[in-house]
Amino acid sequence: MTEANFRNQRRQKFLTEKYFQLNYAFCKDEIAQNTATINSKQFLPSEIPYSGIPGSSFKNQLKLIRLTFTSGASIDSLHQLYTDAVNFFEIWHQTYREYIAELARTGEEELRDDGSPCYFEDLFHFQLVLEIISLGVLLGESDKVRQIVTWLSRYRHTDMMFESIVEQYVTDPSKTETFFHEAPYGLLLDAIYTAQTSEEARAYVQSYLDSWYKSFEGVPWHNGHLVQTEEYSNYEGYWAFEAAAVCVLYGIDDTSFRDHLVYPKDLADWARANHVLDRVNAVNPSDIRLRCEAGQPCPQAGYWFTPAKVDSRRTFKQGDIMPAVDSAYGATIWQWGADQQN
Repeated sequence: MTEANFRNQRRQKFLTEKYFQLNYAFCKDEIAQNTATINSKQFLPSEIPYSGIPGSSFKNQLKLIRLTFTSGASIDSLHQLYTDAVNFFEIWHQTYREYIAELARTGEEELRDDGSPCYFEDLFHFQLVLEIISLGVLLGESDKVRQIVTWLSRYRHTDMMFESIVEQYVTDPSKTETFFHEAPYGLLLDAIYTAQTSEEARAYVQSYLDSWYKSFEGVPWHNGHLVQTEEYSNYEGYWAFEAAAVCVLYGIDDTSFRDHLVYPKDLADWARANHVLDRVNAVNPSDIRLRCEAGQPCPQAGYWFTPAKVDSRRTFKQGDIMPAVDSAYGATIWQWGADQQN
């Protein structure tokens, strides 16, 4: 592809083909190095890198999603990238809880065993959570949204913005009116709960988009497009994915602001065209339980996989004892495969 063609295809003006290629390769290399480090088992569960390295892989995988979307690639090309991001998210939480359990074992302090390394109190971490959840909503990945919510049980019913996005995906929707970050999310909540008319809802979303970028001053990616070296640029795309998710979930007409720089209109359009909300209602809540730890009987016959091993997809009969995988990720958790074809 020529630079001219890339410029015509890209969704934001700050990304050049050169830095798309460099950044994509950089993130892939970071993930590969992280995987090699994990497989070498050089860190114990009591050491911070044991959990920090999987967290780095998750963040780099999110960067790949942003880069791919910003480059103008098709929405369909995001699904596998998203699946990989969710797998890294799960591994991050597994290893974090093993790290916390080791701290609790060796220390005198009692620590929660359902914690998350994505601290809602921290704006950057909270944005990561909204990003991975909102992408799942827009891509129609209802089962993965529920899976993520399960890992974030520590923070359920504590934040109004988070609960507003996951409300239709859970069996215990929350009525909490508290939230961690008034800026920038207060305006988006106003679009849902304060607006009395559709016009007011649109105005709140417009104001949210206008203030979105400035509200994130100080987070690692802010002004990233101004940081460029011969090997890397700290920019993958500036996108308010949560704004598009809210518009889709709550039926807000985005016509008046769909061309805003940070509004991912193509994702919102894809979500509506592919009726992603119908998939929310079509998924049985019991599907949340289609995960099984090693040593437990298989709950349903079919194809399963585990993030702890590459190319782990295989068939099990109901009642088979799920095997453990020798890896540095700790406990082996098998997941029901989305593809049940031979």
